[in-house]
Amino acid sequence: MEKLSPEEIFNKTIGYVFLKLLIPAAAAVVSLIAMKIISAAAGGEVGIVGTAIWLVITVGVAFGADFFVGYKFRAGHMAVVTDAVSVGMVPDDAKAMAKESLEFRFPTCNDYFAYKLAVTGAIGQLQKNLNTFAERKRGVPVLGQLISLCQVFVGMALSFTYDLVLGYTFWRDGKPLYTSASDGVAIYYNCWKRITSNVMFLALEIIVTMFVVFLFVFAIVAAVFAPTYGPIAGGLLGAAVAYFVCSIVKSVIDSGLAIRLMTSFFEEAQYAEITTDDYALTCRASSKYQKLFNKAQREPQNQPAPPME
Repeated sequence: MEKLSPEEIFNKTIGYVFLKLLIPAAAAVVSLIAMKIISAAAGGEVGIVGTAIWLVITVGVAFGADFFVGYKFRAGHMAVVTDAVSVGMVPDDAKAMAKESLEFRFPTCNDYFAYKLAVTGAIGQLQKNLNTFAERKRGVPVLGQLISLCQVFVGMALSFTYDLVLGYTFWRDGKPLYTSASDGVAIYYNCWKRITSNVMFLALEIIVTMFVVFLFVFAIVAAVFAPTYGPIAGGLLGAAVAYFVCSIVKSVIDSGLAIRLMTSFFEEAQYAEITTDDYALTCRASSKYQKLFNKAQREPQNQPAPPME
């Protein structure tokens, strides 16, 4: 069967991309409404106390929405993308397929975030060897600067690993949840150069785009609201709106890049034979991966995969 291109998969699953945008968009609306209510209650400038209340409301709503609802959009998207990449077609009933996969892997939001904490913790430590080498070479002219720049790009590349590993856990191969996560991280860590060979310039493009968008939105919003709510509240409101706008823009870019990387990842993952040395190498690079690996070893290994549609 002819495989779909990353662009075709992105276009066929773009509905999930827009669903993921609802969380930062809704949080931004609530943030603006909260500022308006607090300002009206204070009779003008918000002040330090009002600003603190507004920050609590804004952060609380954003976190709560992502915790209870947002993860379903992200995980559901990766479940559908995984089928599209590995099988070669988008499921006819993508919504039902995503729901089934979520219920199978993450019955509750606590299950999802416990998994996310374990996986992202392991991923975050995978730069340890590069960081140690960079510290020794920072004093070398030019080389130190090049290594520092390389770390930025590697960090951007590794930030997408979570989506790849999340997709790998939805792959219908019968492995338990943490065993799939452990294998997915090990495969990525041992093949990341091939998987992310074209990601450097894309990462640079994302960094520059986010920086420009943030400054542009921040300047406009702060200039509009500072006269009404005061310079501190206006500046914070500008930063909050700019952050939410950047989240929306980045969500679209991230989705496209994650799909592109997942295509390369599954070329490696579908035929990968993970050896004891691969596990050992990854465990040496990350103590948190060692904990993830140990958790996988304690899982029952006879869990069936959900039936194919």
